[in-house]
Amino acid sequence: MWPFTPSYPELSVDDVDGKTYDYIIVGGGTSGCVLASRLSEDPSVSVLVLEKGSVRDNFLSRIPLLSQNFRFPLLQSVSRLSEPIDGFHGRRARVWAAEGMGGASRVNAMLFTRGVPGGYNQWAEEFGLTDWSWDKVEPYFRKSENAYGRPGAGEYRGYSGPVENRPARLVVPSVGYTEKAAEAVGLPVVEDGNDPKASAQGIVNLDAAVNEKGQRVSSYGAWLSSHVANERRSHLSVCTRVVASKLIVDGGSSRVEGVQFRRVEDRTREPREFYVKARREVIIASGTLCSPQLLLLSGIGPREAIEPLGIPLVKEAPAVGRNLCDHVSVPICTEVPRQDTIHTIESPLVFIWNLLLYLLLGTGILAESSTARSIFVRSNTIDDETLAVKRRDENGEDTMDASSPRNVPNVEVMVIPLTGLIDMIPGQSLFTWYTTVVQPFSRGTVELASKNPLHHPRMNHPLLRDTRDLETMHKAVRFTMRLAEEFQAAYPHPAPLRFAPGMDLNVLDKLYSRENTITGVKIPELKPATAPVDKVGSTMSEKEAERVTKASKELSWRTATDDEIDVYIRRAAVSCFHVTSTCRMSLSPEDGVVDQRLKVHGFENLRVADASVFPMVTSAHTMAPTIMVAERCADFLKEDWRERKGQ
Repeated sequence: MWPFTPSYPELSVDDVDGKTYDYIIVGGGTSGCVLASRLSEDPSVSVLVLEKGSVRDNFLSRIPLLSQNFRFPLLQSVSRLSEPIDGFHGRRARVWAAEGMGGASRVNAMLFTRGVPGGYNQWAEEFGLTDWSWDKVEPYFRKSENAYGRPGAGEYRGYSGPVENRPARLVVPSVGYTEKAAEAVGLPVVEDGNDPKASAQGIVNLDAAVNEKGQRVSSYGAWLSSHVANERRSHLSVCTRVVASKLIVDGGSSRVEGVQFRRVEDRTREPREFYVKARREVIIASGTLCSPQLLLLSGIGPREAIEPLGIPLVKEAPAVGRNLCDHVSVPICTEVPRQDTIHTIESPLVFIWNLLLYLLLGTGILAESSTARSIFVRSNTIDDETLAVKRRDENGEDTMDASSPRNVPNVEVMVIPLTGLIDMIPGQSLFTWYTTVVQPFSRGTVELASKNPLHHPRMNHPLLRDTRDLETMHKAVRFTMRLAEEFQAAYPHPAPLRFAPGMDLNVLDKLYSRENTITGVKIPELKPATAPVDKVGSTMSEKEAERVTKASKELSWRTATDDEIDVYIRRAAVSCFHVTSTCRMSLSPEDGVVDQRLKVHGFENLRVADASVFPMVTSAHTMAPTIMVAERCADFLKEDWRERKGQ
């Protein structure tokens, strides 16, 4: 906790057990903090937040660059491994998140991207969710933000919301040359990716949730800070280090009476259970993996997923835990001089200098996101021969119109002046083109591993199971290699590809063995999903790292074969940690879990409000859309109960 600020009013189970609250929010993550803050604006209602983690507002958690490292201690980050994935060498996808107030917004890259309007119009047209078209959601994006770094954009940006954000800065000069590479393949430079009138495709200057002091702006810091929590402690309660074990449903009715929960530290065979009662509503905001887990533990979900574990079926809901979506990424890496990458702070003197800049001025590399630029493109606009982007399709339609669902980008190439590989490579400074499929067809599932709420749920990750996604990634990888070639032509130093299709696969397998993903390689025994986070460090020796350079032939998009691209993808593809849609919105309970007002189908006072309700994953990073969902849910609750009181 920062000096001279009052301690956070975290409550224990004994403080809340047996009490009744108007609203109970299960989860204090990205969306839970928004909900708690908005609902507690009314001092006449009582709000309780049940959170698995703690507040732990420390210095490291506020430094933008360092707090992105999931493996650092004190950040409350947690990873979960999927089941082995067919067709990908028995690999398991690792999905990182955070358990603590603010959730993933405490450890992500802070990128505040809405996505193009056509994506939300697609929700309306394809899924019939007309209340979630662009014109319905856009006011909530503006409501949530303070775009202080974009003055003069009041027509489409907000300036009175809690999430301070500004354009991500170019912390190293190499990133600037990517604009020339993008222009060489026919893409425009988009100054503000959150401008709804901007081009659907292009190289985008991203916004990051960083305040004027150079500090990370998490959902916790923006909405439920120590100041807010203490100011509202008479009617806002935050109970941490607890896990919900079951929703209590009134027998034979559609009403949830309350929530049963236990201490996280209680690992006994028969842990003591506690209970709180809901006067109005229960809102689940536990995230894409844990929100369906709680529903299943409560007997709400597919019969075949519940009854085998001895859990009584309360409500058959076939879509609970289905339709898991995620962005999937394949890193393509160029080697550039160390001073032109974030690797420069591996030098003690450079790190000390940047630490001083941060402490004294709130500037320097440490005050930034690792990702300042991203390239968004629609794969069917990329010419098969030249890999240049076409501005008109075969019917003469504009491919840059951001309002049209047909132009929603399905590929993002994040520009990261740092290694995007699973592990560091001693002696090498890498610049990553993080090639990502952002509109996947592949779907996975979340199921119960046991009746214990502290056990991670079983995740069948979609990765690139659908052949259409694999085809898109093939084209995207070759397109990225073309971008890397154009970058080399513009950049004043040598910038050869080091990690790309056609490279020595033994080097790649050795590197990725640390994550225990490749079969047929001598690797340690798989750790269970509940294992602690690995320690920081590299599995590659300096000598082995030299092989990367010596064994790298000239890698090129022209000479890479389809087979080389395929084997590279199947070894290097990873989750981008943007999992969504396991409790997706729908017009019927057969197709989804919640309705357009986020109420669980068949229940009168149970809602879900987090990324799990997206009908499909957005073409943007998911923080801003998740916040938008929470903002809308808070308004739905206020409107519904205002109407009830008025009757």
